Amino acid sequence: MDTNKPGIYEWRIEGAGSYIGRYTFSDRPFGNYARHVRDQLSGGIYKPSRPDGWRRIHRELYAALLDGREIELIFVENCSVGELNARERVHRKDRGTLNGRRRSLEECRRPKLAQTLATAQADA
Repeated sequence: MDTNKPGIYEWRIEGAGSYIGRYTFSDRPFGNYARHVRDQLSGGIYKPSRPDGWRRIHRELYAALLDGREIELIFVENCSVGELNARERVHRKDRGTLNGRRRSLEECRRPKLAQTLATAQADA
């Protein structure tokens, strides 16, 4: 893998699933997502035109960070710019469980909350 060439990446989030994305420059998966999580941590907004427009992957990364769950970034493959859309669709179909429907932060954190409640009930 050459992260200086266009390609496909995957975010794997423990207890949540995988998100498949494409990049032409490797700062997309590194810089942009880190910035979105930092903005959420500081109470910032997504965009002035969409203050609460965080996409599902942004909410899942944020929730995983708060919950201490494992987050992994994998560079899947390199391909030409002309192939990016088609290759992304193939990988999304196979394992892009976080691509799609928007979820609230509470929905993203439910697996952790359910686990915490189950532990508390077992200890009682």
